[in-house]
Amino acid sequence: MEIVLTQDVVGLGDVGQRVLVKSGYARNYLLPQGMAVEIGSASARQAAHKMTQIEAKKKRFKVDAEKVAKKLQSLNVELELRVGKSGKVFGSLSTRDISAKLQSAGFDIDRRRVLLAEPIKKIGQQEVQIKLHPEVTTALKINVKAIQPTKDEEEQEASLAKQKMDNATSQASDTGEEVAQEASSQEPVENSEEATE
Repeated sequence: MEIVLTQDVVGLGDVGQRVLVKSGYARNYLLPQGMAVEIGSASARQAAHKMTQIEAKKKRFKVDAEKVAKKLQSLNVELELRVGKSGKVFGSLSTRDISAKLQSAGFDIDRRRVLLAEPIKKIGQQEVQIKLHPEVTTALKINVKAIQPTKDEEEQEASLAKQKMDNATSQASDTGEEVAQEASSQEPVENSEEATE
């Protein structure tokens, strides 16, 4: 079923956008909630009237999004990551973490509006894009600070480092044994050749 969205539906589309959805989803959720209007169901005059209302709403949303974008540009968000003594980062920051921080700061921004290619695993200043409207995307500065890891995380880091050292030592000794075995297996062959001459 083809519908026109009367408000932003995250994951589906933005105000005024024509989208194809399953008829059950439209009839049971979008249309009763007033989130969409079915195309072709009403007379042409009613549909045109609805579209002018939707366009006006779309302009209002854009103006509101631009205001929020200005506020977000001046906002400095601080998040924390645990970092071990060796510099290993425990965990990462996802869109959910950023969205939660923004909501605690008074911005109602869904995590799906945070554009993040991969989770943040670095300390320092990071820049993340926030899509507030189809035509309004803003940059958000995030300062990621290092905090001390928990005792469990430190123990885990120490055991992993020990395991790596043990593996490297065993591989080195295995390689040395293989070289010694190859050398000892070649000696009798050379001796046997000398004996035949």
